[in-house]
Amino acid sequence: MLTTKTYTKFFSTFRSSAELVRRSLLPPRTLNPAPATYPKTLSGATQNLELRSSSFRPPTCHSPPAVPLHRLHPARLLSAAAGAAAVSDDGLQLQDGNKVTKGGDGKMVTATKKGAAVLDHHIPDHIKQAYHVLQVGDQIYDATLNQTNVGSNNNKFYIIQVLEPDAGGHFMVYNRWGRVGAAGKDKLLAFPKRGRAIYEFERKFQDKTSNLWSNRKNFKPYANKYTWLETDYGETEKETNKTEKKGSMTDRIKETQLEIRTAQFISLICDISMMKHQMVEIGYNADKLPLGKLSKSTILKGYDVLKRISNVISMADKGQLEQLTGEFYTVIPHDFGFRKMSEFIIDTSQKLKAKLEMVEALGEIEIATKLLEDDSSDQDDPLYARYKQLRCDFTPLEADSEEYSMIKTYLMNTHKETHSGYTVDIVQIFKMSRHGETQRFQKFASTGNRMLLWHGSRLSNWAGILSQGLRIAPPEAPVNGYMFGKGVHFADMFSKSANYCCASKSSRSGVLLLCEVALGDMNELLNGDYNANNLPNGKLRTTDDGVLVPLGKPTKHESSKTACLRYNDYIVYNVDQIKMRYALHVTFNFKRR
Repeated sequence: MLTTKTYTKFFSTFRSSAELVRRSLLPPRTLNPAPATYPKTLSGATQNLELRSSSFRPPTCHSPPAVPLHRLHPARLLSAAAGAAAVSDDGLQLQDGNKVTKGGDGKMVTATKKGAAVLDHHIPDHIKQAYHVLQVGDQIYDATLNQTNVGSNNNKFYIIQVLEPDAGGHFMVYNRWGRVGAAGKDKLLAFPKRGRAIYEFERKFQDKTSNLWSNRKNFKPYANKYTWLETDYGETEKETNKTEKKGSMTDRIKETQLEIRTAQFISLICDISMMKHQMVEIGYNADKLPLGKLSKSTILKGYDVLKRISNVISMADKGQLEQLTGEFYTVIPHDFGFRKMSEFIIDTSQKLKAKLEMVEALGEIEIATKLLEDDSSDQDDPLYARYKQLRCDFTPLEADSEEYSMIKTYLMNTHKETHSGYTVDIVQIFKMSRHGETQRFQKFASTGNRMLLWHGSRLSNWAGILSQGLRIAPPEAPVNGYMFGKGVHFADMFSKSANYCCASKSSRSGVLLLCEVALGDMNELLNGDYNANNLPNGKLRTTDDGVLVPLGKPTKHESSKTACLRYNDYIVYNVDQIKMRYALHVTFNFKRR
């Protein structure tokens, strides 16, 4: 159908023309690891023909009239000596192996999805209307390739798709290539039979990657070759024109059964366009590898490359760092425009940390997009469907309630002067609970030293965090990318956590959590320790009940001259020690400088 146990506390002070080329194709055959034999040049005399027809069509088929392949401007026909294609008043009849090429004109185009894959958005609209990406069984003939070589200043892509007609006719193989961030160039090859189109697709994939398409799950990258970016097409085919409730977000908020403040919050954190915008802001190329097609394996590959960078970053080996940086940007596409790639080498711990945060954010979005693409829920009330998918209960607090007042005081008293570039307004506070979290937390419910602490994160991360809980970085992530080992961080200073919301003047909304965290007997450190998660024995003890809310104004600690951080940092290494209690939606007001 088309279609550990406890935690550590850290003290501190605070184609112009369409060009038609006819050439012979070898008959389809099994690809071997060695490069396929294929004509490299055109033989025979060439003949130039001026074409001014706007009705250029693919070969005649027995189904309804074919949609034009390309609205031609004056074009040249380069034909082999044997058997030039016939030209009539109705246009040009393509034969096996002919191709259409065109230069990118930069015009706005619309992405179209029929079946499991999205048609490349630079394919002409009249082709999109009549074709879809070929799928045979579980094989989807759609490949996005990337190659970044810092030393050679390369940051380029190559896209290949086999296009199958919706209503019968010739198959096509579409190619587009160029510098990441630019439209590049593209071409269409027409084939009368599916097998020949598949052969051309597989031949091109092998030529660009030195890997067999049939063995792509065991893909091995080669120097000066493209790398295949694995995409996740989901478990089922989904049509982009599926029936869904129409109307603006305002209408949806008015019509949902959710309480209006809850509905507004859900619409904020479940906005895919917002996720894309935030990732583009930090350099990720969401057009090259759309957020909805991110696969978990791609995220883990990104972590793995950063882990290898972390192992050599102290050696200051420029050549090795260039090579690994290129490998990272190949796996996690970035748009650097036409700037020199040497400016973006990951050669400091600060740059490594920034890329780790990007991959973490992509990991949350990978979860969120899979969740939000689930259309099995009631589309008559999509906001309520999203609410149920998060598996959390939210109850708005009234501004005159005791809990609201306590949290507001906590916020105001712990917004420190060193974070004076902004103020915040509380939009709404929700009392909340995650399904199943109370039961997991129960074994720590009587633990002494339980505190209500802040946790902030990018707006794009919250659909993933709320649906899956706060999580610890995977084994693939480099341990020395985390100052105190891999764990979940909290703060007793609002503004310290608010900074992790990464709000901006163009994106002023932020979300933070207040979590009950079972700290127990703390392992107190003043300086960084990558292995802080290996806690000493006996660092969790059970004492009296009660949760401490450190809402008073901060004071200097006697260790201020030796501590490496300005403000306290709390890290737990067992997520069962965390229970979400409140969610805050705030607006950042940035001061003019």
